[in-house]
Amino acid sequence: MPFQALPPRRARELVPRCTPVAWAACLSLLAISPTASAQAKVTGEVPPPPLRISSTLALPVGGQDAKDLPVYFEADSLEGRPGESTRATGSVRLKRGDLTLRADQVTHTQAENRAQAVGHVRITRRGDVYTGPELTLKLDTLEGEFIQPTYRFARTGAGGQAERVEFLGPTKLRATGATYTSCTPENTAEPDWVLSTRSVSMDFEANEGRAENAVVRFLGVPILAAPVLTFPLSEERKSGFLPPNFDIDNKSGFEFALPYYWNIAPNRDATLTPTFSSRRGLGMEAETRYLYSGDRGALRAVGLPHDQVADRQRGLLDFQHQGDLNRAGSPTLTTYDLRWRRVSDDDYWKDFPRNLPTLTPRLYDSHAGIERQINTRAWGLGASQTTMYARVQSWQTLQDLDPQADASARIISPYRREPQVGVRSRSLSESGWLWRFEGEFNRFTNEDRERVSGNRLHALAQIERPMGSTGWNLTPKLSVNAASYDLDNPLSTGSNQVSRVIPTLSLDGGMQFERPVQWFGRQLTQTLEPRAQYVYTPYKAQASLPLFDSAERDFNQYSVFSENAFTGVDRVSDSNQLTLGLSTRLIDPLSGAETLRLGVVQKVLLSDQRITPDDGPPITQRLSDLLLLGSTTVIPHWSVDTTVQYNAQDSRVSRSLLGVRYSPGPWRTINVNYRYNRASSEQVDLGWQWPLAGKPPSLEAVQRQDGASKMASSGGSSCGGTWYGVGRLSYSLRDKRLSDALLGFEYDGGCWITRIVAERVSIGRAEASTRLMFQLELVGLSRLGSSPLGALKDNIPGYRLLREENSLLNAPAPTTPLNDE
Repeated sequence: MPFQALPPRRARELVPRCTPVAWAACLSLLAISPTASAQAKVTGEVPPPPLRISSTLALPVGGQDAKDLPVYFEADSLEGRPGESTRATGSVRLKRGDLTLRADQVTHTQAENRAQAVGHVRITRRGDVYTGPELTLKLDTLEGEFIQPTYRFARTGAGGQAERVEFLGPTKLRATGATYTSCTPENTAEPDWVLSTRSVSMDFEANEGRAENAVVRFLGVPILAAPVLTFPLSEERKSGFLPPNFDIDNKSGFEFALPYYWNIAPNRDATLTPTFSSRRGLGMEAETRYLYSGDRGALRAVGLPHDQVADRQRGLLDFQHQGDLNRAGSPTLTTYDLRWRRVSDDDYWKDFPRNLPTLTPRLYDSHAGIERQINTRAWGLGASQTTMYARVQSWQTLQDLDPQADASARIISPYRREPQVGVRSRSLSESGWLWRFEGEFNRFTNEDRERVSGNRLHALAQIERPMGSTGWNLTPKLSVNAASYDLDNPLSTGSNQVSRVIPTLSLDGGMQFERPVQWFGRQLTQTLEPRAQYVYTPYKAQASLPLFDSAERDFNQYSVFSENAFTGVDRVSDSNQLTLGLSTRLIDPLSGAETLRLGVVQKVLLSDQRITPDDGPPITQRLSDLLLLGSTTVIPHWSVDTTVQYNAQDSRVSRSLLGVRYSPGPWRTINVNYRYNRASSEQVDLGWQWPLAGKPPSLEAVQRQDGASKMASSGGSSCGGTWYGVGRLSYSLRDKRLSDALLGFEYDGGCWITRIVAERVSIGRAEASTRLMFQLELVGLSRLGSSPLGALKDNIPGYRLLREENSLLNAPAPTTPLNDE
């Protein structure tokens, strides 16, 4: 998989990781010091900014060095001695750079450039606010003391208070008796949760902090504690423990995991996670990532030395690597990738359904490949792109070993390619003749020794000439599919070798008409778009050829205009057919949004189709099933999408899909989907996220940001509390049983959120995996427990987080190589 190269000789850093309590202390005290940006030093003489008349205290123009910045005063009364001291009283406002100080009284000593503020002292800097009774601060060296300050930070919308903060210079401070919480006085008289530390020392230049006796209390109960901890003071990584995780399911019982993050180097890291399962015993999960200028990758390993249930070793290994061999200024692009995925046994997907490294839990692809891309100009046909590639690919197939499982539970293993070598080329011209070519050699083998194996050499070529304008289009196309086989075992004819060449001629055209209409009380544009495609492919006997990579195409709106009824190379359907389609759309002329679409498509066979799936009898029915399409968002907050495959000869529906969604606002969505396949299944899905009690906030309140704040809050500043119901139910009407289910509740207390979710996933007709997830999120701090967010987002269309996932505290554990940015 190609990706952009990193800058030469510069390793990109990985996603930061840090300890939960450490980050809390970092967030609670980082912005207290007005020296957070003092690490940036500017050298050289800069003249002082000129004075000018102004009714406001704007930022000065000129040097950025602290000693060059002037001090502006605004007060009811000013007195003092020139060159010695100034005393300001009554609504005092002092401004220096981006620091603004307000107080009842401020005394400024010019010799030391020291400000002493008394009475309702308030400091604002970059959106952060600090208040207290008394402050002493040397403005040049940033040394001083703040007595009993209270603070609130724009970044997290949270804050706290301390007994005393000592500023020890431009890059150091020490605080005693500090607290941190996102529960403001408007929430509750006593914070629902609070983090407190006895003492915190910070060194911004060294990017390190040290906290003593840090304790997190929730509803008065201590839930996290650490006697001594260190943490970073910026968005840089630091080794340490991550929040603990725990899960409860019917396969492993109670499982506890405590991840440890290891910051190895700026371009390398690792996460080690010891696990304990009440049913299966002790285990370990490890993941390491690396990132270089031309290479990146990750290795994940999960091991269970002795599974007490299965009485054997269990494990998983997943390695992936991507790289390039490119040189600066070269017109070629060479990339390669490696992937190796294996599990210990066939039952692994049943016993450990969480965090499997593939979307197909019973098929594990492993491969190694390299490709080289060249952009050239070819024989007067314009610019072209040519790609040469080589690859090997294998599969691990997990079979259902349950003797009571039916035959449908068995998976047919895909063919291995050992190797696959080929070249692809295509024209890049936007007008005139367009062409494509592919030539490829494959060696096909299979873990099932009874299946056919052998070599195949094939070539695919096509040339087309698009014509038309904005109102019409016509594209004639000629394509050729040629293949030669050399099989390990002889065919029914007695020969091991066979070849065939099959041409295809097609003509595809359409028109588009538009007119303005006024429907549903709106000015809209209606389109009428007829389309016709004729395809002719001569018959060529192929029943004796193996099926290495071919399968019947699904009958849908995308494949109905395909020239071949099969995917892959091994089968080419004979065709003498005409495909007719008609669609109409309603479009908002201002936004371009589509509000309604209706369509109908049908194929007309002009002669029998002899190449059929499973080499069955020829298809003699002249009219194919009728495909009806429809979607609309005309009614506000409602969306409907439907597809129906109707067999006119039998006067019945072969397949249908109906989806309806109602979303009147954020955190309010209900989805109903009905799926019907006459040959196999009939299923109804219901998914929802909906407030049950309490008043949810408006979307504007959630998206409103204060200063540099990055944390959106659905609870706003009120801890009134809102209950939400979330879930998804999948019911099989044919089997009369609930196949999959997800049920839960979310409670938003404004400054904290809790989620309780139960999930049931079928892993067979009579077997299911059940999991209970509980999570406590302390807003502005961290999430604790087993996260159900992945399951909610995957199962509920339109599900919206109650908090935006942009806090470093809540970053997921590393599972894939870092994307290049």
